[in-house]
Amino acid sequence: MQSSEPQHAAIAELLANYKSGHALERDFYKSPEVYAAEQTAIFQKHWIFAGHTSQIPNVGDYFLFEFDVESIIIIHAEDGIKAHMNVCRHRGSHICLKKHGTVKALVCPYHAWTYDLDGSLTGARQMPADFNKSENSLHSVHVALVGGLIFVSMAEEPLSLAPMYESLTDVFDLFGFETMKLAHHQSYSINANWKLAVENYQECYHCAPAHPEFAQIHAMAASPAKFQANKERYAASLKADSTETKTKLKELNAYFDLAEPGTEGFQYGRNPLYEGALTGSVDAQPVAPLLGQLTGYDGGASEFMLGPLSFFLIYDDHMLGYRFTPTGQDTCVGDLYWFVREDAEDGKDFDKTALTWLWDITIKADEEIIVNNQKGVNSHAYKPGPLSKMEYFEQHFLNWYLRALGGE
Repeated sequence: MQSSEPQHAAIAELLANYKSGHALERDFYKSPEVYAAEQTAIFQKHWIFAGHTSQIPNVGDYFLFEFDVESIIIIHAEDGIKAHMNVCRHRGSHICLKKHGTVKALVCPYHAWTYDLDGSLTGARQMPADFNKSENSLHSVHVALVGGLIFVSMAEEPLSLAPMYESLTDVFDLFGFETMKLAHHQSYSINANWKLAVENYQECYHCAPAHPEFAQIHAMAASPAKFQANKERYAASLKADSTETKTKLKELNAYFDLAEPGTEGFQYGRNPLYEGALTGSVDAQPVAPLLGQLTGYDGGASEFMLGPLSFFLIYDDHMLGYRFTPTGQDTCVGDLYWFVREDAEDGKDFDKTALTWLWDITIKADEEIIVNNQKGVNSHAYKPGPLSKMEYFEQHFLNWYLRALGGE
């Protein structure tokens, strides 16, 4: 068997040679060894947004969350939401072949091994007398709920989410995370390494030239000086003694690279929209009923991030969820989720086309940007250039990524 030491040495050399304040070297995107190491160090260790409880409202409802070679069954069991690897304990066949559905039991289509919704093996034909069903349950995956948001972790001992819950309970209550539903979900295939997609989301240096629709609404697309002026204007326009305002304006920049050992990184902050803009829509005006406990629009939007792959943008009347996952070394998928109040009715309280317009057009532009970025990184002429002042959050992501890949 070939030794893995040269592979580890190559990754160690890449890590050691990284120059802070710059993009990553080409091999971080092109090396099969790096990609394989990422699966263990990142995707099997960290919490990832899988979907929403409104997708599986009844016992027996399930959907599949899939990335790279992994397939996870997210299912509504008798005692709540469960997650199992979609791998039969007999000879490894996928059990659920459809992306979503409703079942009374999980039955492998190969040899009919049968599992309860909680993953326990209940039937296995013609096995030896000493066969122990209890030792052959489905491999379970950890589940955590943030309101109705479903997160999963494949780690044996998942990273703690306690700091996030403790810090953001008031935020989740204010925006009604428990009282949202999924209004629309769309997947966008991107022919690029997953990191290029995530890095693109980490900075708004590209927003003004690449996203004119977004840039007309979000002040963060402006220069740092103009953005700061808008932040000060926005903060001054709010009532200082409002509990709602204090909750919205809290800054929790617990960047991924600053998370305490054993805990998952998270971040929350609120940024201003341009004056007169109320939400993310074609005319920047409301497209759905106010979320949660909100009593009015204040011209801002919040960003909530949990882990390295899951991002949420919270307007006052709807929330966007972004997730980027790999399908291979040079391909990934961007999944967008639009959330509204659970009592909002499509066609009456909101129009799905109006609701999805801004971010559908934005991610389609991002897809082109990211693919062109990949084409340049593919070239042997590529060398990592310096980051701008507007790419400070990307630097935090890169710091976190390098430490995760190095095992720290």
